[in-house]
Amino acid sequence: MKKHVQLSVLLFALCFIVIACVPITSETTLEETTTASLVDISSTTEPSISTFTLSQLQHDYDQLVGYFSRNPKLFTNTEELDATIITQRELLFEGMTALQLYRVIAVVVASIRCGHTMVQAPYDQVEDFFYSDYTYPVEVRLFDTHLRVTEVVGITSMETGDEIVSIDGTLVTELTQNMERFLSADGQGTTRKNIALCNSYLSYYLLFIADDDTLDIEYFDVTQKETVSETINRSTLLPFSFESNPPYESHFEDDYAILTVREFSPYDSYTIQSFLAFFETFFTTVKNESINYVILDIRDNSGGDPRITSNLFSYLAKTSQPYFRSDAPNYYTGLKSSIALAEAHYNGNLYTLINGSCFSSCGHFAALLKYQQVGIFIGEETNGSYVCSDSSTTYTLTNSRLSFRTSTTIWPAAVEGMVLGRGVMPDIQISTNLDDYVLGIDTVMMVAIEQIEQALANE
Repeated sequence: MKKHVQLSVLLFALCFIVIACVPITSETTLEETTTASLVDISSTTEPSISTFTLSQLQHDYDQLVGYFSRNPKLFTNTEELDATIITQRELLFEGMTALQLYRVIAVVVASIRCGHTMVQAPYDQVEDFFYSDYTYPVEVRLFDTHLRVTEVVGITSMETGDEIVSIDGTLVTELTQNMERFLSADGQGTTRKNIALCNSYLSYYLLFIADDDTLDIEYFDVTQKETVSETINRSTLLPFSFESNPPYESHFEDDYAILTVREFSPYDSYTIQSFLAFFETFFTTVKNESINYVILDIRDNSGGDPRITSNLFSYLAKTSQPYFRSDAPNYYTGLKSSIALAEAHYNGNLYTLINGSCFSSCGHFAALLKYQQVGIFIGEETNGSYVCSDSSTTYTLTNSRLSFRTSTTIWPAAVEGMVLGRGVMPDIQISTNLDDYVLGIDTVMMVAIEQIEQALANE
């Protein structure tokens, strides 16, 4: 049984619905708003009433839509957005709760197709659905389009490996497609949405769809080879504890080194300078020990400060070039000029691990490496890429007190030839399968190590 759940995984699962109160100003920087999207739900203001009149709901809805004018709509299909605005407004009715309103407007906000633009779910529901001390008797996870039981933690007839076919009478394939409509992401990307649902499928189902937390499950018993029905409740005491991993760490083997960077956002003792000092120590060691193979793991890295990502780029870039394009905002000194290569520059073989959680500044960084054809990318398409819109501002809707955050400024990296609205593509596409996940095997990391071992064998 898994003893711990990484706090970073849970925070990523909530990054679509949990935001902080960022000052209402276009001067908010890229890394400040990226960090804010992951933490601090305590600042949410709860409404003083539990239900709202149709007039109040229409006022908040129109207020929200009015704020859309501040968004640059970099990835937006405006015809689709306009149609969604009309159809979703028709769903408002007298006596709606804040959660019901959230379910209506989250679909509209997601139609902007900007991962930095989102509406915050009501605080009480977030606490209940994601932070409750009680859970369902099974842990589940999406593998491709299949919802599989990964662990049994309570009393149930289900077993590890069983596939949940439907919930409350709706097929999982249909549910997944429906729930993706509520989740914000850049452009056409679906990998970021998929990872969120993978990590917290039943919690998102409660937030987006469910009438209550009693679920009628239909599942395929892989042992008996038959479809079985069962009703489950959140009555199992949560068996997991939460642990927080550092934003960066390294590991050295005889023939290769692993550099893991979980985020590029400074916090507490992890200052910008501590990031830079860590990179310098790592690459100096790699250089002094003549290590010719490095695995860079930036999976689940939602971005952060471009001063950190540009510094890491200076150790890996083939040639010196600007980090930001010339038409980017004039905020970060020196990043629109060529970035000098680091003294401990790495010229060996690089294997970069990516997935749909690579976003914002992490997307810029990955795009720059891809643009210069640095190393081999392994994993899944990122959601972030060479351009995003951020410098976000937050507004509170008058009656429901729901918070809405919208990006305001376009931030392009200095690359050419990439597709707007798509992420950085892997050279080797691979994701973790059920068997490896249950055994705690990192499928993507193992592929990178196999690549290194094959290269060593051919030397």
